[in-house]
Amino acid sequence: MPVVTVDWWKGNDRQKRADLVGELTATVARIAGCPTDAVTVLVRDIEQDHWGRGGVLADAPAPVSVDRPPVLADVPHQGSAPR
Repeated sequence: MPVVTVDWWKGNDRQKRADLVGELTATVARIAGCPTDAVTVLVRDIEQDHWGRGGVLADAPAPVSVDRPPVLADVPHQGSAPR
């Protein structure tokens, strides 16, 4: 009796949840060698302000990255011996 729990951000519609449950059920049943009706899938929608990664809540604005051309020190030198 496999049980799969998926935590994902709130906002996915019913069709996406149904697709996820169907795909996971089929895959788990195939790999576990059990009937699909033995597989339970729990889908939990989590608000972004209840989900943290890297010490920051997921709903916080992403830091702005500044694109810059590579500095010579960043470019690996092939064939040259270290000094």
